[in-house]
Amino acid sequence: MTNRAFSPILLLILLLTACASEVPTENHDTEVILRKEAIPIITNVETNYPEKEGWIVIPTDSTELNITVEATNAETLLFWAVPTGTETWGERELIGYDTNEDDGWKITWDIAGKSLHHHVIVQALGSDGKTITDETLNITNE
Repeated sequence: MTNRAFSPILLLILLLTACASEVPTENHDTEVILRKEAIPIITNVETNYPEKEGWIVIPTDSTELNITVEATNAETLLFWAVPTGTETWGERELIGYDTNEDDGWKITWDIAGKSLHHHVIVQALGSDGKTITDETLNITNE
């Protein structure tokens, strides 16, 4: 008789547990989709000078370098000048940043009197506060 009394209670507990359980795969897929949407994407980087064989060639007497970027899911764009060579990231210089997408992602770098043979790294910081994407331009004087 005690077995008969426990059977309906046990069955009820099993049913309630099964109904209350979440399907882990559905939650995981939803989280992955949200992360992909938050990753910053740089679709285009342009300057006011022509590119030749992978290098932006800047006339020696130039005074400004304009860099315009098309990016999505970004909160801030950082623009770094890094000397060419190996392990030169520590010698980088922050040449500008932009936090306002409304007028386009862009900076103007004062290059008057500078000898240039650098990489310009454009970093897009994600709107999720965790992700970074970057794009590299090679620049040199004529």
